[in-house]
Amino acid sequence: MFSSPRPNLYKSTEGFSVEVLGRTGILYSEAGRTLRIDSEVLSGASGMVVYKDSINHWQAPHHIKPFSLADRERVIENVRAAFKFQGYDIVITWPRCPCSSPDLWN
Repeated sequence: MFSSPRPNLYKSTEGFSVEVLGRTGILYSEAGRTLRIDSEVLSGASGMVVYKDSINHWQAPHHIKPFSLADRERVIENVRAAFKFQGYDIVITWPRCPCSSPDLWN
């Protein structure tokens, strides 16, 4: 079950929250720890692309604690559930190849 105490913030009764930080970025929180996730809004506002490699450590002061693959999968599923609550989906991917940047085409 989710609630949305303010725009772009989704709190779960399971003890985590997901906050969309704008067109790029998600702030995920659970058990007093936070994690910034790299993401981008999909065209047409149909959802969000989430870059899996950015889900790899908690922010300070919890950054020293190990972050497992099980932690990453739990975070992904929780973020997916928060977006589904709002009627959207997320696409999980690895980062774009630097060679795909339009800045490098010139």
